[in-house]
Amino acid sequence: MQSITHICLDEHIHLYHIPDAKYKTTTVSAYLHRPLCREEVTKNALLAQVLRRGTKKLSGMAEINRYTEDLYGTRYNVSAAKKGNVQSLVSSISVLSDTYTDRPVLADAVGLMLDFLFSPRTVEGVFDPAYVEIEKKNLKDAIEALVNDKRSYATYRCISEMCADEPAALFEFGYVEDLDTISPQSLYAHYQSIITKSPLTIFAIGDADVDALCDAVRTALKDRNFAITPLKYTPEKKQAGEIKMVEEAFDVAQGKLSLGLRTCTTALDPDYYALVVANSIFGAGAHSKLFNNVREKLSLCYYASSALDKFNPIMIVSSGIEFENFKKAKKEILFQLEATKKGAFTDEELAIAKEYIINQYRSYLDSPHLMRDYYLGCALFGLSDTIDDAINKIKAVTTEDVVRAFTKVKLDTVYFLKGKEDTHAVS
Repeated sequence: MQSITHICLDEHIHLYHIPDAKYKTTTVSAYLHRPLCREEVTKNALLAQVLRRGTKKLSGMAEINRYTEDLYGTRYNVSAAKKGNVQSLVSSISVLSDTYTDRPVLADAVGLMLDFLFSPRTVEGVFDPAYVEIEKKNLKDAIEALVNDKRSYATYRCISEMCADEPAALFEFGYVEDLDTISPQSLYAHYQSIITKSPLTIFAIGDADVDALCDAVRTALKDRNFAITPLKYTPEKKQAGEIKMVEEAFDVAQGKLSLGLRTCTTALDPDYYALVVANSIFGAGAHSKLFNNVREKLSLCYYASSALDKFNPIMIVSSGIEFENFKKAKKEILFQLEATKKGAFTDEELAIAKEYIINQYRSYLDSPHLMRDYYLGCALFGLSDTIDDAINKIKAVTTEDVVRAFTKVKLDTVYFLKGKEDTHAVS
């Protein structure tokens, strides 16, 4: 059984430690949480990239790299990420455990991790203009690169159409049109407005002295006066309305068909684990109905799969098709959806679908990144299920549970990325 230590360092500042002696490194991440909103999303994505360029003590990448090499090759990163309706600035380090070093280094590495967030490099009272301009260009390139991956782009566009007035629609890297309005002065003003007002969650995974870890965090934050505003983490549930039909034409040889569905179920709901099993039967793997029927038996798709958003009540079906197979593929995908709703699957299919999910959960135990991501979600949304708890709840799901959970799933949006010469209309 996995043990997790939870320490409240201050109101809305929480530290979680998951000890695991099989890792020779200790991974620590600090998450500064913001509401995911159109007004902030680009600023926060850019801010993360600027923050990793330097601190008050270490003014550039060369100094940072020399410092981390002295800490036994400590690895670091600062990024932005979204989960549900929350966007987080994430500062992370991976450091050799003090058990294997000839001197303690965890405290220094944790200090660096928090310096990236709380003691950034400035020039004349604002962020270094040169760094801001470089990172604006890098972020612009990253945003514009989305369209180069047509599979990811089709999924994004389907969600953006289906959830047009919801945080789920926002692209985590932000928007190119916002970048021109951001200056070193405005970005630093935004930073000052959020840095002591945002909830902070710290995760440490690996072999570490939790008391020493807490002392290192308290030392790094001791001069900060926090006045944190709590966030609302629970997403709104919406029913599917009239089905939206959206198409875009690109110079491509293969079409991308994405279906957006409302599930009315999140990880906070009793039917969540039943929904996960239902999705596994329907489209989440090589054992699923989509793979075996739409792709293999009928050869209507190059690929076909479905995915849930744990913290938004939506499901996306993604497929790659020949343009002329649009209507046939869409019809067959929806047929398999209805078959799953009606319980048209065997006990063996149910067992295989459950084992697929259980193996995924077990893989989290071998990955600090996946384990941290799982428990971060639990911390944010007030869930108490350990990975072992999740496995046991998956095992307990019945056919009746699957049918009940999937009956609530309704089609909301059909998105078709087609070729410029294709004449097949979305209908």
